[in-house]
Amino acid sequence: MPRVKLVIDEVVSINLKDRKVGTASSGSFDFDYIIIALGSVTDYSTIPGLRESNMDFHTSAEGAAKIYAKLKSIKSGNIVVGIAGLPYKCPPSPNEAAFMLHDYLKEHKVGGVSLTYITPYTRFYPAEAIDKEVAPLAEARGIKVNTVFNLDHVDSAAKRLVSLEGNEVPFDYLFLVPPHKTPEVLRGMDFVDKDGWIKVDKSKLTIEGYGNAYAIGDVTNAPGAKTGVTVHLEAKAIAGNIANEIQGKSARYIYTGRTNCPFEVGEHKATFVVGTYTTPVKDIKPSFENYILKQMMAKFYWGSVKGTYDDIFKRYFGEDYLKQA
Repeated sequence: MPRVKLVIDEVVSINLKDRKVGTASSGSFDFDYIIIALGSVTDYSTIPGLRESNMDFHTSAEGAAKIYAKLKSIKSGNIVVGIAGLPYKCPPSPNEAAFMLHDYLKEHKVGGVSLTYITPYTRFYPAEAIDKEVAPLAEARGIKVNTVFNLDHVDSAAKRLVSLEGNEVPFDYLFLVPPHKTPEVLRGMDFVDKDGWIKVDKSKLTIEGYGNAYAIGDVTNAPGAKTGVTVHLEAKAIAGNIANEIQGKSARYIYTGRTNCPFEVGEHKATFVVGTYTTPVKDIKPSFENYILKQMMAKFYWGSVKGTYDDIFKRYFGEDYLKQA
């Protein structure tokens, strides 16, 4: 892109007051505006024994591939899948994993394996409207669901999960989504909350105390889901605001809190988790059509980043795409 200088390096310091960003090997950069989109990283430090026992399908393709290879040798035992701790990104991911594991075992006629799902929430899926659709599917497929299970530690030797509530779940194979935290560079910064997340206005995405600094995506303390659609819509609003301010235009945009998480439930069906800050999550029944839509979104995403499908996205998201303040 013209007038864009791409620097691939590690960010080692951020000084919002002096308007400087430091890197590991490329020096420091001054800025007039800054958008921090550092994401989140897995945090095994809070749960003893988790790293030693867990196989993580959620964080990387390499991790998922290792589990796929492992599945070929599993003929019996209990697979435990679910949420190791909060927060984590992509809310449907652990639920999808449970359904996809069921499909795999069924397809390969592996009858000696049981599936258990653990979650700190009071439901199989936290949003009630979606849980109403997917919890019966989990029950029908024999997935045992343990709710209000806040994982305290993993007894690797005894192969047991122990919760803060004092409950235990045995496992032979452990596939959990680890809890997440912000990158180390943000530790001790004056613009993060006590848990390390950047304090932002949830709609404007401005960092608390700084009118020219923004944060988007997983790294913020904004309520709602940490998802790809979230950061995409946040980026559209912020880019529009900065461009308009530089050009002296008065129009300003806000992020509405819109989520649009594709949620595969197995057997070539999917639903979507759709809601905003002010509207509850919709009850969308799983269907083959939604499954195809999920596949299409994955294929077309990078084109959408370049603006190729902006007109389609505007029609799909409506006023949530670029809502004027």
